[in-house]
Amino acid sequence: MSSHQVDSTPLLQTQQLTKIFGNVRALSNVDFNLYAGEVHAVLGENGAGKSTLIKLITGVHRKDGGTITLAGKSIEPQSPHDAQSLGISAVYQEINLVPTLSVAENIYLGRQPMRFGLIDMRRVNAQAKALCRSTTSTSM
Repeated sequence: MSSHQVDSTPLLQTQQLTKIFGNVRALSNVDFNLYAGEVHAVLGENGAGKSTLIKLITGVHRKDGGTITLAGKSIEPQSPHDAQSLGISAVYQEINLVPTLSVAENIYLGRQPMRFGLIDMRRVNAQAKALCRSTTSTSM
């Protein structure tokens, strides 16, 4: 039984999502449902709108039409930081890792938890371990 049969509310949903850049309609009325525990691959030719969809969900761009909902509530992320505060972020296929940093430090690069104005390495490591553990258990 798949997870969305148990819970019929998508964790993340777009309805009629539209984005226009000048005279170019990059996305036109895109509907997308993501249920808890699912993993999706977004495939298509260059220019199909894959990156634009991700950038709308993660707050890089603002939508021109449609809705984005998270756990049943309408959201409008205004920036990647805003989306991250909602628990949404993207891992891009061409990520540039910093070889001198640990795996945990690379995961949280640019959004490290802070304590007293310094990076809270104990929290960085604990959160990275928990993230890796949850990813491993949901992908099996």
